[in-house]
Amino acid sequence: MSSPEEKNTARHQFNQPFLSLSPEDATDKPVNTEIVGQIPEWLEGSLYRNGPGIFQVGETRLKHLFDGFSVLHKFHIHKGKATYMSRVLDSETWQRSVKAKRLIATQFGTYETPDPCKTTFAKLSTIFKPQHKAEWTDNVSVNIVEHGDRLYAMTETPTIVRVDPAELKAAGRENVAKTIAVHMSTAHPHFDEQGNMYNLGTAFNPPNNYNIIRIPPPSKEDKDAPVTTQAELVTSLKSRWMFSMGYNHSFGMSRDHFVILEQPITMSSFGFLTNNWRSAAAYDNFVKRPSEELIFRLVSRQNNAETAIKYRAEPTFTFHFVNCYEDDEHKALVVDFCGYSDLNIIDNLYLDNLDKEGIAHSVPTFRRYVLPLSIRGAAVGKNLVTLPHSGATATLRPDGTVFLEADYITNGTVQMELPKINYDRNTKKHRYVYGTTLFSKEPKLMKLDLETKQVLEWQEQGYQAGEPVFVPRPGGSGGEDDGIILSPVLSTKGNEGCFLLVLDAKTFKEIARAKTPDSVKMSLSFHGSYVQSKQ
Repeated sequence: MSSPEEKNTARHQFNQPFLSLSPEDATDKPVNTEIVGQIPEWLEGSLYRNGPGIFQVGETRLKHLFDGFSVLHKFHIHKGKATYMSRVLDSETWQRSVKAKRLIATQFGTYETPDPCKTTFAKLSTIFKPQHKAEWTDNVSVNIVEHGDRLYAMTETPTIVRVDPAELKAAGRENVAKTIAVHMSTAHPHFDEQGNMYNLGTAFNPPNNYNIIRIPPPSKEDKDAPVTTQAELVTSLKSRWMFSMGYNHSFGMSRDHFVILEQPITMSSFGFLTNNWRSAAAYDNFVKRPSEELIFRLVSRQNNAETAIKYRAEPTFTFHFVNCYEDDEHKALVVDFCGYSDLNIIDNLYLDNLDKEGIAHSVPTFRRYVLPLSIRGAAVGKNLVTLPHSGATATLRPDGTVFLEADYITNGTVQMELPKINYDRNTKKHRYVYGTTLFSKEPKLMKLDLETKQVLEWQEQGYQAGEPVFVPRPGGSGGEDDGIILSPVLSTKGNEGCFLLVLDAKTFKEIARAKTPDSVKMSLSFHGSYVQSKQ
């Protein structure tokens, strides 16, 4: 049940029903779903999801899609049946904002409502001393990942929140900035075969570094020990700009390299360090640089040093990498991501900029870049990509840099976001990519075959499918796509009629759906993880 304070939180209606929820709409106790079709008997586990669900607190209307308060979701699957529950994450930011009846911590696009007791001098003083913990938002509303035997909710701040998998409540808060000097980090870590978590952090103090961080698996001896105290700095790269840094929502990792992009959407270091004094939201410090090229910076995982070759491409922005892998035969690194030529994409996700149908008019396309790992003896002006049947090019320029042109695989017809692969193929050559469209005129799920260039689709009028998560069939020997796809599907017609979609990953045909009761209202989720039930 919602607390009395939560009931004071006003509802603000947006175009899409799944952006118009209030706290009492949460389903904090598991409810049975109606199964249509047949869920495979081998599927035993839970799909956890995270995303912005509440966009109004007291009199404060949150402005940007990335600002919404975190709502966690759980579909638990057992013996062909499924239950659903959701809960507003009890972050400090949420609890204190509800109590104050206003936003008390600055979000991505919304500055906190001023405290009448907060003087100009008090704000100015935060430049010279660390901010109070409440002024750093712990509204971790982007992703939820499994690290060892723990669940962590994440966003782009250094704070991660441990989540109780049964109750979807906060079970502890950790801050990697207490161990490593970072002001931001991505919500998309990578994991190696030993269970280490890797992430990209950004430090705005001079000299403005991109930091690759490694966090070992949680201690089995001390189940309450914070994992962030064991964080290690793998390497640091200095920004190419003196007072700015490229904005990254994710990064790439292959067998032998980390891949960091310096994108033409940058963040002002001074701006971030003086946010509170200037009454600025995070995005107020972003600067678009449409005349500056995208730069790929590679770090060797063998010696943690940046490689000498400088790779550049036309101005492009990405939220999400797909995968990176070495092609040893052709001495190249293949980098796949979903990119935007329109650098206004983040502006388009302000809630007031979504049109009456909830559509953001920026189109992401699947792109493959091929980076030659050696240019010794290469001729200026010659294409260095030798991969067969590849439309990507890499040309050595007179200044010694390599200019990259992407292969769009299907001539740019694959408009895909929230991409996922079979994570067993992460850092290795992959064939299949699964994705969805988001805030599009034609919402759909898709499967892209990178060998045949065939695209399979699932769509149903009036429904928005979320990020597709691949679950491998245990003991499966049918190849990379031997498994199923799970995707939460939201109604664009009303709050009712939401369901968990189950697709055969090979055929991309629907095999089941778990329909929530009509009384259940489900909010948007960005990312999630499937966690197999422990035997």
